[in-house]
Amino acid sequence: MQPAAQLLGVQITSGSSGQQPILDTMKINKSFIGLLGLSAIAGQLTMPPSVASSPMQNVPCPQFVSAIQPLKIGFKWTEGPAWDPKANRWIFSDLMGETEYGITPTGTLTTLRAPAGYPNGHALLPSGNFVVAQHDRTLGTVNGDGSGYQVIASTFQGKKLNSPNDVVVSKTGDIFFTDPTFGLEGYGPVKAKPDLSFKGVYRVRDGKLELVNDQLSIPNGVGLSPDDKTLYVSDTSDNAIYTIDVASFAGKPVAASKLFTFSQIKGGHISANASDGLRVDSKGNIWATGPGGIAVFTSSGKELCAIPFHDHVANLAPGGRMNKQILVTSADKVILINLKNSF
Repeated sequence: MQPAAQLLGVQITSGSSGQQPILDTMKINKSFIGLLGLSAIAGQLTMPPSVASSPMQNVPCPQFVSAIQPLKIGFKWTEGPAWDPKANRWIFSDLMGETEYGITPTGTLTTLRAPAGYPNGHALLPSGNFVVAQHDRTLGTVNGDGSGYQVIASTFQGKKLNSPNDVVVSKTGDIFFTDPTFGLEGYGPVKAKPDLSFKGVYRVRDGKLELVNDQLSIPNGVGLSPDDKTLYVSDTSDNAIYTIDVASFAGKPVAASKLFTFSQIKGGHISANASDGLRVDSKGNIWATGPGGIAVFTSSGKELCAIPFHDHVANLAPGGRMNKQILVTSADKVILINLKNSF
């Protein structure tokens, strides 16, 4: 990647030794911008009409969004953001780059952990550190500076987990995570057959791992309702969002109910199976990734609006001052959404 970047006259921000260079989106020349399908307005890098920076008259989801702008380009595959209130930055993964990063709302990038075991989803714990789902078949905790990784789950009933993928934490510290097989299919350290016969959704409470659901074909993104009673899970196999009544969970698997199927977003990236990460805002609206970008749904599954993206969107996480920003991980980029109100 570096030789191509140099040919295009891209200025590269420094990273840790031996790692893939990261491109500063505010220092990329017009030839590289054209290859990315981006455009330059008033000296700043902006998305094409489907995802554009302000000032704009046609900002997607105008009831929620005030502006959208890219922060960094040049990763291998970005994933799993979560806001770190102590450091005033997001922690996120370059999954295939085996690296954990921190990035501020102004784009200051810090390498936190590398190699990092193919990290994916992150979630803030009440203690102030993070739980991270990794494609090396482990679920663990890590400090906000990338230090002190400790495994908290790697097997279920004596069999290795598949590939912990996305994670959410309740207000009381319960950890819920999905366990598809992506890490065994080439998106992890080694291809392998799964030990388990299902792809589960799990809870960790007080160090105990319990199976919440084993029905979904490819459980992926995960989020909690504001009252922590309903778990939302995306299933990549059918681009649907399911609900699980975790308030009724008492140790035996709970059925999942389909809430809605994600339709292709007009003007966005076309993909047959694209439902991925999701987040739930303070009003209970579901911000879900899917075919073509991000769409916002009510808790009953009614679509309110959509934001098209030209690349697959893996995940998103609110943060920033007054919780009025969202970091989006999309292919080789991280993108900032500015909100009109707190998430």
